[in-house]
Amino acid sequence: MHLTEKQRTGLILTLFIGIVGLIVVVYFHFMIGRGMINNYARQTEDARKEISDLRMQLKSIEELMLQKEEIEAQAEMIRRVTRRLPSSPDAPGFLGALVTSLGTTGIFQEEVRPDRTIPRVLYTEIPYRVKAHGYYHAFGQFLTLIEQNPDRFMRIKKLKLSNNPDRPSVHPIDMEIATFMFNR
Repeated sequence: MHLTEKQRTGLILTLFIGIVGLIVVVYFHFMIGRGMINNYARQTEDARKEISDLRMQLKSIEELMLQKEEIEAQAEMIRRVTRRLPSSPDAPGFLGALVTSLGTTGIFQEEVRPDRTIPRVLYTEIPYRVKAHGYYHAFGQFLTLIEQNPDRFMRIKKLKLSNNPDRPSVHPIDMEIATFMFNR
């Protein structure tokens, strides 16, 4: 098969354009396309790291959600304690709780006298000297009501229970009851 001069020139020109086109495609792939591929690879790796960090944060949020009931229970306990520990001496509140406990149990008060307060780091102790008299079994109930008072923290610090020879069933009681308040 013989090619004419014109066909040969056309074939050479077509081969030349094909080779130049192939060189351009290879050049684009190695110079421009490879840079874009590397850039996409870096972005993909950054996105994977970010997804990993977000998954760890999500896991820690889920763990906190599992502890939600416990946290709410602790918050409720703190609210109850705060309600029982006023931020002022609140002598009427203490005296109201004391009179209620005395009246409920049948213990008769003779004298209630405040003592010197004792400041602590987080709270202040407010002691009261109480003299009263009553039956032995009523006194046990009174101690329970004071120590387990739902409205205020109180505790018996000192206690002296005596016997009265004139009335053996009624005992004179001398005690120190402390109540507390938050230092703010």
